Amino acid sequence: MISLPEYPDLQVCVLAAGQGKRMHSSQPKVLHKVLGRAMIDHVLHTVEELTPKAIAVVTGHASEQVRQHVGQPANLEWVIQDKQLGTGHAVKQCEDVIRNVRDVLIVCGDTPLLRSQTLSELVQAHRAGSASVTVLTAMVADPFGYGRIKRDDMGKVAAIVEEKDASDAERTICEVSSGIYCVRHEVLFDLLKSLGNSNAQGEYYLPDIVPLALAAGQYVDAVAMQDSSEMLGVNNRAQLSEVEDMMQARIIRDWQMKGVTIEKPQTVRIEATVNLGVDVVIQAGCYLIGSTRIGDGCRIGPYAVLVNAWLDDDVEVFAFSHIHDANVGAGSQIGPFGRLRPGAVLGEDVHVGNFVEIKNSVVNRGSKVNHLTYIGDTDMGSHCNIGAGTITCNYDGANKHRTRIGDDVFVGSDTKLIAPVEVQAGATIGAGSIITKTVVSGGLTLSARPDQRHVAGWQRPTKNKD
Repeated sequence: MISLPEYPDLQVCVLAAGQGKRMHSSQPKVLHKVLGRAMIDHVLHTVEELTPKAIAVVTGHASEQVRQHVGQPANLEWVIQDKQLGTGHAVKQCEDVIRNVRDVLIVCGDTPLLRSQTLSELVQAHRAGSASVTVLTAMVADPFGYGRIKRDDMGKVAAIVEEKDASDAERTICEVSSGIYCVRHEVLFDLLKSLGNSNAQGEYYLPDIVPLALAAGQYVDAVAMQDSSEMLGVNNRAQLSEVEDMMQARIIRDWQMKGVTIEKPQTVRIEATVNLGVDVVIQAGCYLIGSTRIGDGCRIGPYAVLVNAWLDDDVEVFAFSHIHDANVGAGSQIGPFGRLRPGAVLGEDVHVGNFVEIKNSVVNRGSKVNHLTYIGDTDMGSHCNIGAGTITCNYDGANKHRTRIGDDVFVGSDTKLIAPVEVQAGATIGAGSIITKTVVSGGLTLSARPDQRHVAGWQRPTKNKD
Protein backbone atom coordinates (compact mmCIF):
# COMPACT_ATOMS: atom_id res chain seq x y z
CA MET A 1 0.00 0.00 0.00
CA ILE A 2 1.31 3.45 -0.95
CA SER A 3 2.00 5.74 1.99
CA LEU A 4 0.07 9.00 1.69
CA PRO A 5 0.92 12.38 3.20
CA GLU A 6 -1.33 13.61 6.00
CA TYR A 7 -3.52 16.69 5.57
CA PRO A 8 -4.26 18.21 9.00
CA ASP A 9 -5.26 21.52 7.36
CA LEU A 10 -7.82 19.90 5.04
CA GLN A 11 -11.51 19.29 5.69
CA VAL A 12 -13.56 16.88 3.60
CA CYS A 13 -17.20 17.42 2.67
CA VAL A 14 -19.08 14.26 1.64
CA LEU A 15 -22.36 14.83 -0.19
CA ALA A 16 -24.78 12.08 0.84
CA ALA A 17 -28.19 13.75 0.94
CA GLY A 18 -29.75 12.35 -2.21
CA GLN A 19 -32.75 10.06 -2.09
CA GLY A 20 -31.71 8.01 -5.11
CA LYS A 21 -35.19 7.61 -6.54
CA ARG A 22 -33.91 5.52 -9.43
CA MET A 23 -32.79 2.85 -6.96
CA HIS A 24 -36.48 2.22 -6.16
CA SER A 25 -35.59 1.42 -2.57
CA SER A 26 -36.76 2.21 0.95
CA GLN A 27 -33.19 2.86 2.09
CA PRO A 28 -30.96 5.81 1.15
CA LYS A 29 -28.83 5.33 -1.95
CA VAL A 30 -25.51 5.63 -0.11
CA LEU A 31 -26.39 2.66 2.13
CA HIS A 32 -26.63 0.25 -0.77
CA LYS A 33 -23.69 -2.14 -0.62
CA VAL A 34 -20.87 -2.74 -3.04
CA LEU A 35 -19.09 -6.00 -2.19
CA GLY A 36 -20.33 -6.08 1.37
CA ARG A 37 -19.66 -2.45 2.28
CA ALA A 38 -22.11 0.44 1.96
CA MET A 39 -21.15 3.06 -0.61
CA ILE A 40 -20.84 5.72 2.10
CA ASP A 41 -18.44 3.42 3.99
CA HIS A 42 -16.24 3.01 0.91
CA VAL A 43 -16.05 6.78 0.49
CA LEU A 44 -15.42 7.49 4.18
CA HIS A 45 -12.71 4.84 4.30
CA THR A 46 -11.06 6.48 1.28
CA VAL A 47 -11.08 10.03 2.64
CA GLU A 48 -10.00 8.91 6.11
CA GLU A 49 -6.76 7.64 4.55
CA LEU A 50 -5.87 11.30 3.87
CA THR A 51 -5.93 11.96 7.66
CA PRO A 52 -7.87 15.23 7.27
CA LYS A 53 -8.68 17.53 10.16
CA ALA A 54 -12.36 16.60 9.96
CA ILE A 55 -15.03 15.16 7.70
CA ALA A 56 -18.46 16.73 7.21
CA VAL A 57 -21.18 14.45 5.87
CA VAL A 58 -24.24 16.14 4.38
CA THR A 59 -27.39 14.05 4.73
CA GLY A 60 -30.99 14.76 3.86
CA HIS A 61 -33.27 11.92 2.84
CA ALA A 62 -33.52 9.36 5.68
CA SER A 63 -30.61 11.05 7.43
CA GLU A 64 -31.22 9.11 10.65
CA GLN A 65 -30.65 5.80 8.83
CA VAL A 66 -27.33 7.05 7.47
CA ARG A 67 -26.21 8.38 10.86
CA GLN A 68 -27.18 5.18 12.63
CA HIS A 69 -25.26 3.12 10.10
CA VAL A 70 -22.07 5.18 10.19
CA GLY A 71 -22.05 5.90 13.91
CA GLN A 72 -20.10 8.82 15.36
CA PRO A 73 -16.36 8.75 14.58
CA ALA A 74 -14.39 11.35 16.52
CA ASN A 75 -13.56 13.56 13.52
CA LEU A 76 -16.94 13.42 11.78
CA GLU A 77 -19.48 16.25 11.67
CA TRP A 78 -23.08 15.65 10.57
CA VAL A 79 -24.84 18.31 8.48
CA ILE A 80 -28.52 18.26 7.53
CA GLN A 81 -29.77 19.52 4.17
CA ASP A 82 -33.48 19.84 4.90
CA LYS A 83 -34.40 20.65 1.31
CA GLN A 84 -32.50 19.09 -1.58
CA LEU A 85 -31.78 22.24 -3.55
CA GLY A 86 -28.67 21.06 -5.38
CA THR A 87 -25.04 20.26 -4.69
CA GLY A 88 -24.01 23.88 -4.19
CA HIS A 89 -26.75 24.31 -1.60
CA ALA A 90 -25.59 21.10 0.13
CA VAL A 91 -22.00 22.34 0.53
CA LYS A 92 -23.26 25.71 1.73
CA GLN A 93 -24.89 23.98 4.72
CA CYS A 94 -21.39 23.06 5.95
CA GLU A 95 -20.27 26.63 6.61
CA ASP A 96 -20.67 26.40 10.38
CA VAL A 97 -18.66 23.17 10.73
CA ILE A 98 -15.76 24.02 8.41
CA ARG A 99 -13.21 26.28 10.06
CA ASN A 100 -9.48 26.85 10.46
CA VAL A 101 -8.44 24.83 7.43
CA ARG A 102 -6.62 25.74 4.25
CA ASP A 103 -8.73 23.78 1.79
CA VAL A 104 -12.03 21.93 1.50
CA LEU A 105 -12.20 18.69 -0.49
CA ILE A 106 -15.71 17.98 -1.83
CA VAL A 107 -16.59 14.41 -2.82
CA CYS A 108 -19.78 12.46 -3.51
CA GLY A 109 -21.06 9.68 -1.27
CA ASP A 110 -22.02 7.44 -4.20
CA THR A 111 -18.54 7.00 -5.78
CA PRO A 112 -17.23 3.81 -4.16
CA LEU A 113 -14.42 3.27 -6.70
CA LEU A 114 -12.66 6.49 -5.72
CA ARG A 115 -9.08 5.96 -4.47
CA SER A 116 -7.34 7.94 -1.73
CA GLN A 117 -4.19 8.25 -3.85
CA THR A 118 -6.20 10.04 -6.55
CA LEU A 119 -7.59 12.49 -3.99
CA SER A 120 -4.13 13.08 -2.56
CA GLU A 121 -2.81 13.90 -6.04
CA LEU A 122 -5.70 16.35 -6.48
CA VAL A 123 -4.91 18.16 -3.22
CA GLN A 124 -1.19 18.33 -3.97
CA ALA A 125 -1.76 19.69 -7.49
CA HIS A 126 -4.27 22.22 -6.12
CA ARG A 127 -1.75 23.51 -3.62
CA ALA A 128 1.23 23.44 -5.97
CA GLY A 129 -0.65 25.63 -8.46
CA SER A 130 -2.03 28.01 -5.83
CA ALA A 131 -5.48 27.62 -7.36
CA SER A 132 -8.65 28.88 -5.74
CA VAL A 133 -10.66 26.02 -7.26
CA THR A 134 -9.35 22.76 -8.66
CA VAL A 135 -11.65 20.25 -10.29
CA LEU A 136 -10.82 16.57 -10.68
CA THR A 137 -11.35 15.53 -14.29
CA ALA A 138 -11.10 12.43 -16.45
CA MET A 139 -10.43 11.63 -20.06
CA VAL A 140 -13.22 9.41 -21.42
CA ALA A 141 -13.97 7.90 -24.81
CA ASP A 142 -17.68 8.72 -24.56
CA PRO A 143 -18.20 12.05 -22.78
CA PHE A 144 -21.98 12.14 -23.30
CA GLY A 145 -23.82 13.51 -20.28
CA TYR A 146 -20.76 14.97 -18.54
CA GLY A 147 -19.72 18.58 -18.14
CA ARG A 148 -16.85 19.32 -20.56
CA ILE A 149 -13.65 21.01 -19.41
CA LYS A 150 -13.03 23.87 -21.84
CA ARG A 151 -9.49 25.19 -21.84
CA ASP A 152 -8.00 28.32 -23.43
CA ASP A 153 -5.02 28.47 -25.79
CA MET A 154 -2.68 28.34 -22.80
CA GLY A 155 -4.28 25.15 -21.52
CA LYS A 156 -5.93 26.87 -18.58
CA VAL A 157 -9.52 26.12 -17.56
CA ALA A 158 -11.88 28.58 -19.22
CA ALA A 159 -15.23 26.99 -18.34
CA ILE A 160 -17.14 23.83 -17.54
CA VAL A 161 -19.78 23.42 -20.24
CA GLU A 162 -22.74 21.17 -19.50
CA GLU A 163 -23.99 18.75 -22.16
CA LYS A 164 -27.19 20.65 -22.82
CA ASP A 165 -25.33 23.94 -23.27
CA ALA A 166 -22.40 22.65 -25.34
CA SER A 167 -21.85 23.43 -29.01
CA ASP A 168 -21.10 20.67 -31.49
CA ALA A 169 -17.38 21.44 -31.18
CA GLU A 170 -17.52 21.45 -27.38
CA ARG A 171 -19.28 18.09 -27.34
CA THR A 172 -16.20 16.54 -28.90
CA ILE A 173 -14.11 17.42 -25.83
CA CYS A 174 -13.19 14.23 -24.00
CA GLU A 175 -12.01 15.81 -20.72
CA VAL A 176 -14.97 15.84 -18.34
CA SER A 177 -15.70 16.94 -14.80
CA SER A 178 -15.92 14.28 -12.05
CA GLY A 179 -17.91 16.52 -9.69
CA ILE A 180 -15.03 16.37 -7.16
CA TYR A 181 -13.42 19.65 -6.13
CA CYS A 182 -10.69 21.04 -3.92
CA VAL A 183 -11.41 24.67 -2.99
CA ARG A 184 -9.61 27.20 -0.82
CA HIS A 185 -11.65 27.68 2.32
CA GLU A 186 -11.29 31.47 2.24
CA VAL A 187 -13.13 31.72 -1.10
CA LEU A 188 -15.51 28.75 -1.00
CA PHE A 189 -18.47 30.20 0.84
CA ASP A 190 -18.27 33.58 -0.88
CA LEU A 191 -18.58 31.72 -4.18
CA LEU A 192 -21.46 29.59 -2.87
CA LYS A 193 -23.36 32.66 -1.69
CA SER A 194 -23.14 34.07 -5.22
CA LEU A 195 -24.69 31.00 -6.83
CA GLY A 196 -27.95 31.42 -8.70
CA ASN A 197 -30.67 28.89 -9.42
CA SER A 198 -31.84 30.05 -12.84
CA ASN A 199 -32.23 26.58 -14.29
CA ALA A 200 -35.03 24.16 -15.02
CA GLN A 201 -34.70 22.47 -11.62
CA GLY A 202 -34.37 25.69 -9.65
CA GLU A 203 -31.31 24.27 -7.87
CA TYR A 204 -27.89 25.64 -6.85
CA TYR A 205 -25.21 23.68 -8.70
CA LEU A 206 -21.68 23.31 -7.34
CA PRO A 207 -20.02 23.43 -10.82
CA ASP A 208 -21.29 27.02 -11.16
CA ILE A 209 -18.56 28.16 -8.74
CA VAL A 210 -16.09 27.74 -11.63
CA PRO A 211 -17.40 30.59 -13.84
CA LEU A 212 -17.88 32.72 -10.70
CA ALA A 213 -14.25 32.18 -9.69
CA LEU A 214 -13.02 32.92 -13.21
CA ALA A 215 -15.13 36.08 -13.36
CA ALA A 216 -13.55 37.22 -10.11
CA GLY A 217 -10.08 36.77 -11.60
CA GLN A 218 -9.27 33.69 -9.55
CA TYR A 219 -7.21 30.80 -10.85
CA VAL A 220 -9.15 27.62 -11.63
CA ASP A 221 -7.18 24.44 -12.25
CA ALA A 222 -8.13 20.96 -13.45
CA VAL A 223 -6.30 17.71 -12.68
CA ALA A 224 -7.04 14.55 -14.66
CA MET A 225 -7.28 11.22 -12.83
CA GLN A 226 -5.48 8.22 -14.33
CA ASP A 227 -8.46 5.83 -14.10
CA SER A 228 -11.73 7.36 -15.19
CA SER A 229 -13.77 4.56 -13.56
CA GLU A 230 -13.03 6.10 -10.15
CA MET A 231 -15.49 8.91 -10.78
CA LEU A 232 -18.42 6.62 -11.58
CA GLY A 233 -21.46 7.36 -9.45
CA VAL A 234 -24.31 4.94 -8.78
CA ASN A 235 -27.84 6.02 -9.64
CA ASN A 236 -29.62 2.72 -10.26
CA ARG A 237 -29.24 -1.01 -9.66
CA ALA A 238 -27.68 -1.65 -13.06
CA GLN A 239 -24.92 0.85 -12.30
CA LEU A 240 -24.54 -0.69 -8.84
CA SER A 241 -23.83 -4.04 -10.47
CA GLU A 242 -21.39 -2.53 -12.96
CA VAL A 243 -19.44 -0.74 -10.23
CA GLU A 244 -19.36 -3.91 -8.15
CA ASP A 245 -17.88 -5.86 -11.07
CA MET A 246 -15.16 -3.23 -11.45
CA MET A 247 -14.36 -3.27 -7.75
CA GLN A 248 -14.30 -7.07 -7.73
CA ALA A 249 -11.73 -7.12 -10.52
CA ARG A 250 -9.65 -4.60 -8.59
CA ILE A 251 -9.83 -6.58 -5.34
CA ILE A 252 -8.96 -9.87 -7.03
CA ARG A 253 -5.94 -8.34 -8.73
CA ASP A 254 -4.78 -6.77 -5.45
CA TRP A 255 -4.90 -10.18 -3.70
CA GLN A 256 -3.15 -11.87 -6.62
CA MET A 257 -0.34 -9.33 -6.31
CA LYS A 258 -0.10 -10.21 -2.59
CA GLY A 259 0.41 -13.94 -3.11
CA VAL A 260 -3.09 -15.41 -3.44
CA THR A 261 -3.95 -17.88 -6.21
CA ILE A 262 -7.47 -17.35 -7.52
CA GLU A 263 -8.60 -19.92 -10.06
CA LYS A 264 -11.34 -18.83 -12.46
CA PRO A 265 -11.47 -15.33 -10.93
CA GLN A 266 -14.54 -14.38 -12.95
CA THR A 267 -16.57 -16.93 -10.93
CA VAL A 268 -15.63 -15.92 -7.37
CA ARG A 269 -16.87 -13.23 -5.00
CA ILE A 270 -14.43 -11.72 -2.52
CA GLU A 271 -15.94 -8.84 -0.55
CA ALA A 272 -14.04 -5.71 0.38
CA THR A 273 -13.95 -6.66 4.08
CA VAL A 274 -12.24 -10.06 3.56
CA ASN A 275 -8.61 -10.66 4.59
CA LEU A 276 -6.41 -13.34 3.00
CA GLY A 277 -2.98 -14.71 3.88
CA VAL A 278 -0.18 -15.70 1.52
CA ASP A 279 -0.20 -18.92 -0.52
CA VAL A 280 -3.98 -19.16 -0.21
CA VAL A 281 -5.73 -20.95 -3.09
CA ILE A 282 -9.30 -19.96 -3.96
CA GLN A 283 -10.97 -22.30 -6.44
CA ALA A 284 -13.85 -21.67 -8.82
CA GLY A 285 -17.23 -20.46 -7.60
CA CYS A 286 -16.21 -19.54 -4.04
CA TYR A 287 -17.99 -16.79 -2.08
CA LEU A 288 -15.94 -15.07 0.65
CA ILE A 289 -18.28 -12.76 2.52
CA GLY A 290 -18.21 -10.25 5.38
CA SER A 291 -15.34 -10.28 7.87
CA THR A 292 -13.93 -13.61 6.67
CA ARG A 293 -10.26 -14.07 7.50
CA ILE A 294 -8.23 -16.87 5.87
CA GLY A 295 -4.76 -17.72 7.12
CA ASP A 296 -1.61 -18.63 5.19
CA GLY A 297 -1.56 -21.75 3.06
CA CYS A 298 -5.30 -22.45 3.12
CA ARG A 299 -7.09 -24.03 0.20
CA ILE A 300 -10.75 -23.23 -0.44
CA GLY A 301 -12.38 -25.77 -2.73
CA PRO A 302 -14.91 -25.17 -5.49
CA TYR A 303 -18.20 -23.46 -4.61
CA ALA A 304 -17.45 -23.12 -0.91
CA VAL A 305 -19.21 -20.26 0.90
CA LEU A 306 -17.50 -18.56 3.84
CA VAL A 307 -19.40 -15.87 5.78
CA ASN A 308 -17.65 -14.10 8.68
CA ALA A 309 -15.41 -17.17 8.95
CA TRP A 310 -12.00 -17.33 10.66
CA LEU A 311 -9.57 -19.92 9.32
CA ASP A 312 -6.11 -20.39 10.83
CA ASP A 313 -3.18 -21.50 8.65
CA ASP A 314 -3.19 -24.56 6.38
CA VAL A 315 -6.91 -25.28 6.55
CA GLU A 316 -8.47 -27.16 3.63
CA VAL A 317 -12.11 -26.56 2.80
CA PHE A 318 -13.43 -29.03 0.25
CA ALA A 319 -16.09 -28.42 -2.37
CA PHE A 320 -19.57 -27.09 -1.57
CA SER A 321 -18.88 -26.53 2.14
CA HIS A 322 -20.51 -23.67 4.05
CA ILE A 323 -18.81 -21.93 7.02
CA HIS A 324 -20.78 -19.16 8.75
CA ASP A 325 -19.62 -17.26 11.87
CA ALA A 326 -17.29 -20.12 12.79
CA ASN A 327 -13.60 -20.54 13.67
CA VAL A 328 -11.38 -23.31 12.28
CA GLY A 329 -7.99 -24.23 13.73
CA ALA A 330 -4.78 -24.77 11.78
CA GLY A 331 -4.44 -27.91 9.70
CA SER A 332 -8.13 -28.81 9.85
CA GLN A 333 -10.20 -30.18 6.99
CA ILE A 334 -13.84 -29.42 6.21
CA GLY A 335 -16.13 -31.18 3.75
CA PRO A 336 -16.98 -31.78 1.03
CA PHE A 337 -20.53 -30.64 1.78
CA GLY A 338 -19.60 -29.75 5.36
CA ARG A 339 -21.51 -27.08 7.24
CA LEU A 340 -20.24 -25.05 10.18
CA ARG A 341 -22.96 -22.86 11.65
CA PRO A 342 -22.59 -19.88 14.03
CA GLY A 343 -20.67 -20.64 17.19
CA ALA A 344 -18.73 -23.62 15.83
CA VAL A 345 -15.11 -23.55 17.07
CA LEU A 346 -12.71 -26.18 15.78
CA GLY A 347 -9.24 -26.78 17.19
CA GLU A 348 -6.17 -27.81 15.23
CA ASP A 349 -6.18 -30.86 12.93
CA VAL A 350 -9.92 -31.46 13.22
CA HIS A 351 -11.60 -33.39 10.40
CA VAL A 352 -15.20 -32.59 9.52
CA GLY A 353 -16.42 -34.71 6.62
CA ASN A 354 -19.23 -34.89 4.12
CA PHE A 355 -22.74 -33.94 5.18
CA VAL A 356 -21.68 -33.04 8.71
CA GLU A 357 -23.27 -30.06 10.46
CA ILE A 358 -21.76 -28.46 13.56
CA LYS A 359 -23.44 -25.62 15.44
CA ASN A 360 -22.55 -23.72 18.64
CA SER A 361 -20.00 -26.36 19.58
CA VAL A 362 -16.33 -26.71 20.45
CA VAL A 363 -14.43 -29.58 18.82
CA ASN A 364 -10.90 -29.86 20.15
CA ARG A 365 -7.62 -30.88 18.56
CA GLY A 366 -7.44 -33.99 16.39
CA SER A 367 -11.07 -35.03 16.68
CA LYS A 368 -12.87 -36.49 13.66
CA VAL A 369 -16.51 -36.16 12.66
CA ASN A 370 -16.43 -37.62 9.20
CA HIS A 371 -19.89 -38.63 7.95
CA LEU A 372 -23.57 -37.69 8.05
CA THR A 373 -23.57 -36.28 11.57
CA TYR A 374 -25.10 -33.41 13.54
CA ILE A 375 -23.18 -31.91 16.47
CA GLY A 376 -25.08 -29.12 18.22
CA ASP A 377 -24.47 -27.36 21.57
CA THR A 378 -21.58 -29.68 22.37
CA ASP A 379 -18.20 -29.48 24.09
CA MET A 380 -15.98 -32.18 22.56
CA GLY A 381 -12.49 -33.06 23.73
CA SER A 382 -9.39 -33.98 21.75
CA HIS A 383 -8.82 -37.04 19.57
CA CYS A 384 -12.43 -38.20 19.54
CA ASN A 385 -13.90 -40.27 16.72
CA ILE A 386 -17.58 -39.73 16.03
CA GLY A 387 -19.20 -42.39 13.86
CA ALA A 388 -21.48 -41.85 10.88
CA GLY A 389 -25.06 -40.86 11.59
CA THR A 390 -24.41 -39.68 15.16
CA ILE A 391 -26.74 -36.97 16.47
CA THR A 392 -26.54 -34.83 19.59
CA CYS A 393 -30.22 -34.37 20.40
CA ASN A 394 -29.93 -30.89 21.89
CA TYR A 395 -33.48 -29.51 21.65
CA ASP A 396 -36.41 -30.69 23.75
CA GLY A 397 -38.96 -28.54 21.92
CA ALA A 398 -38.51 -25.57 24.24
CA ASN A 399 -34.89 -25.34 25.40
CA LYS A 400 -31.40 -26.23 24.14
CA HIS A 401 -29.18 -28.52 26.23
CA ARG A 402 -25.45 -29.27 26.00
CA THR A 403 -23.61 -32.50 25.42
CA ARG A 404 -20.16 -32.89 26.99
CA ILE A 405 -17.69 -35.35 25.45
CA GLY A 406 -14.27 -35.95 26.99
CA ASP A 407 -10.95 -36.71 25.29
CA ASP A 408 -10.32 -39.93 23.34
CA VAL A 409 -13.97 -40.91 23.06
CA PHE A 410 -15.16 -43.33 20.36
CA VAL A 411 -18.81 -43.08 19.37
CA GLY A 412 -20.18 -45.81 17.11
CA SER A 413 -22.32 -45.10 14.07
CA ASP A 414 -26.00 -44.14 14.34
CA THR A 415 -25.76 -43.13 17.99
CA LYS A 416 -28.15 -40.64 19.57
CA LEU A 417 -26.85 -38.58 22.51
CA ILE A 418 -29.87 -37.14 24.35
CA ALA A 419 -28.76 -33.88 26.00
CA PRO A 420 -28.05 -32.91 28.66
CA VAL A 421 -25.60 -35.78 28.86
CA GLU A 422 -21.91 -36.44 29.49
CA VAL A 423 -19.53 -38.91 27.88
CA GLN A 424 -16.40 -39.23 30.01
CA ALA A 425 -12.87 -39.37 28.60
CA GLY A 426 -11.79 -42.66 27.08
CA ALA A 427 -15.35 -44.02 26.77
CA THR A 428 -16.53 -46.16 23.86
CA ILE A 429 -20.15 -46.26 22.72
CA GLY A 430 -21.40 -49.08 20.50
CA ALA A 431 -23.15 -48.42 17.23
CA GLY A 432 -26.89 -47.80 17.27
CA SER A 433 -26.99 -46.73 20.93
CA ILE A 434 -29.36 -44.20 22.46
CA ILE A 435 -27.56 -42.49 25.33
CA THR A 436 -29.55 -40.74 28.06
CA LYS A 437 -27.23 -41.14 31.05
CA THR A 438 -23.58 -40.42 31.82
CA VAL A 439 -21.21 -42.73 29.95
CA VAL A 440 -18.28 -43.63 32.23
CA SER A 441 -14.65 -43.96 31.17
CA GLY A 442 -13.32 -47.26 29.84
CA GLY A 443 -15.16 -50.31 28.64
CA LEU A 444 -17.99 -50.39 26.13
CA THR A 445 -21.39 -48.79 26.58
CA LEU A 446 -24.40 -50.15 24.67
CA SER A 447 -28.08 -49.42 24.83
CA ALA A 448 -30.48 -52.34 24.48
CA ARG A 449 -30.74 -53.75 20.97
CA PRO A 450 -33.60 -55.91 19.62
CA ASP A 451 -32.74 -59.50 18.82
CA GLN A 452 -31.80 -60.14 15.21
CA ARG A 453 -34.09 -62.56 13.41
CA HIS A 454 -34.48 -64.00 9.92
CA VAL A 455 -37.76 -64.41 8.02
CA ALA A 456 -37.36 -67.28 5.58
CA GLY A 457 -39.03 -67.01 2.19
CA TRP A 458 -39.63 -63.28 2.40
CA GLN A 459 -39.52 -61.53 -0.97
CA ARG A 460 -39.07 -57.93 -1.89
CA PRO A 461 -42.13 -56.13 -3.23
CA THR A 462 -42.26 -55.47 -6.95
CA LYS A 463 -43.79 -52.64 -8.95
CA ASN A 464 -47.28 -53.07 -10.28
CA LYS A 465 -47.41 -53.71 -14.01
CA ASP A 466 -49.95 -51.41 -15.60
